Amino acid sequence: MIAHLRIIRYPVDSKYSFHWQLKDEIIRIDTAPYHRQVSTYPRHMHIGKEDNVVEDSVTEIGNTVEENVKCVLEFVRSKVGK
Repeated sequence: MIAHLRIIRYPVDSKYSFHWQLKDEIIRIDTAPYHRQVSTYPRHMHIGKEDNVVEDSVTEIGNTVEENVKCVLEFVRSKVGK
């Protein structure tokens, strides 16, 4: 199965959202200013379900758009392949 990213929003270098969904399972990585408890704030990930929020170990605010898109696609591909 090929990993298809459903939505990419990247209005400026420091704000982005990647959303992938297959049936009820989601992977979303974004910089929305919520979840201050996460050590990588404002970067965070929603894994599996909307309310499962964890640190973002995939993207970096200092990366280029292309670097972060590549990192996200590789991460989603690794999850889909399992």
